[in-house]
Amino acid sequence: MKLNSHVIFLIAIVGIITAGVVGATILNNGSMKQVDFDGIKVSVPADSNFVKTADGYADSKYGIAINTFKNNDSVVNYLKSKSGASVISLKNQPPQSVAFVQGDDTNVLVTNGVEAISIGAKDQGLVSDMSNTVVFSNHQKTAKPAPVIPVIAPPPHLELHHDFYLIQALIAQVNTQEFNVGLFETNINTTINDYNVAADTNTLSEYTANEFAQNMPSDNGVVNNNQQNTSLLDNQNVSNVVSSISSDNPSNGNSAGGDSGAVASSSSDGNSPIPSVAPDANTNHNPTGSASSSSGSSVSSSGSSASSGSSASPSSSSASSSGSGSPSEKQKITSTDAKNAALAKYPRAQVKNVDEKGDYFLVSLKDSSGLHKVKVDAYSGKIL
Repeated sequence: MKLNSHVIFLIAIVGIITAGVVGATILNNGSMKQVDFDGIKVSVPADSNFVKTADGYADSKYGIAINTFKNNDSVVNYLKSKSGASVISLKNQPPQSVAFVQGDDTNVLVTNGVEAISIGAKDQGLVSDMSNTVVFSNHQKTAKPAPVIPVIAPPPHLELHHDFYLIQALIAQVNTQEFNVGLFETNINTTINDYNVAADTNTLSEYTANEFAQNMPSDNGVVNNNQQNTSLLDNQNVSNVVSSISSDNPSNGNSAGGDSGAVASSSSDGNSPIPSVAPDANTNHNPTGSASSSSGSSVSSSGSSASSGSSASPSSSSASSSGSGSPSEKQKITSTDAKNAALAKYPRAQVKNVDEKGDYFLVSLKDSSGLHKVKVDAYSGKIL
């Protein structure tokens, strides 16, 4: 088969950029490291130091609590124990997961249908970032749909009954005041809608951008944006090249119930995404990809006791308590906070969309009187 000259050129350019991406990964992975928790790997802050606790793992510097589960019954018991928790819609939440707030902490629990992991911390952006780097023991990774290749593939979308059916089935078993299918669907549909809007408006790179590295300064006050990036199509340079060439080619038409046990160890495996799991809860999903290699270094089990809270507060509470200072020094509220502020003005309305516009959120609502657009300050949460 004779290859089109555009295709040959594309392969050559992608190959060159790939080499650059690999080099950049080796040099710029200082802010996060991959750690193994009972066979489930997660990328965590490079300067974190996890210790084994009675019911999981904890890091005192960032207040991170991690619990692992090796069967669905332990997941159900864990969620049933979360009295007073509130299910939320979390930006950039991975498939097959539920996000919830308890006390000052935010948690994301993600499952592959066989095992699960709960990640909690006070920094909501950090929790979101870590939850998108999970690699289960069968090498399956938390992942959004594959990035779009212009013309060749349609935009990636999240779907409730395809990307969240496993976690939905577990929540149906829990069926408490805090965790039930109705609450879950209400909140996860907001996350799904936000992601799909970003996909349709070509703003996925901003929507899925690492929040923790952008907001968390290093010890000397300098923001560290270095993060492992082993997914080629996540690299904007590659996306731009693919888009440009394709458009020129006319032929392209645990707290309770946790099963944590082993001591965590560092690993060099990346966190690039894989396709979403197929909707079959009875199969053991094992997408393609090589196994992550462990470096063998162990996490110290000694030292001061760490916070074992397994849930993290919304970023809005940080913003509201930050006191005086310019907006750039404050942490923004979440899209959920903006939605709730707008609903306070129009309590009977249905939220159609929440768009972040820099210093404010634009919330679109519809009720019996028609369509409304409400501006909500991105830092104070007040209606403008």
